[in-house]
Amino acid sequence: MLLTSYSRFLINRVLVRSLLVGALATMGVAVGITPDLSQNSPLSLQNAAYAQSVSQDEVRNYAQAVLAMEPLRQSAYNDIKRIIGSEPANIVCSQPSSFNNLPRNARNIAVNYCNRSREIVRRYFNDLSRFNTITEQVQASEDLKRKVQNAMIELQR
Repeated sequence: MLLTSYSRFLINRVLVRSLLVGALATMGVAVGITPDLSQNSPLSLQNAAYAQSVSQDEVRNYAQAVLAMEPLRQSAYNDIKRIIGSEPANIVCSQPSSFNNLPRNARNIAVNYCNRSREIVRRYFNDLSRFNTITEQVQASEDLKRKVQNAMIELQR
């Protein structure tokens, strides 16, 4: 019983972290909002109200996109960290100048991550701006965040 509760706690913690980090990274890929490749960076989220609702299909597509991007983000982060020997500074996909301080091989990893993340978003959403709108709504709504987390759990079963 204790092991099951602890396992659920760990799964929920990983999913929440993956959702937030993946969502922020994707926003940067698609619109220029800063995706941060550091695992320990503080998150600054703004609350906003949105009138447009998110369908169940969109929730599922969003969850699939975030889950598909997270392993890429973790791999890119770890590879860049290994190359430079320390925590990388914020890497913003829409701001190539944020790659300037990276060695060439680390820069190539960051560019590859950004390109692949963009492709993933396009696989699940025809309109990149819709994905970004949903990301903002997830950040502002605990109910929508819970729906996305539940969809992620279902997809991983």
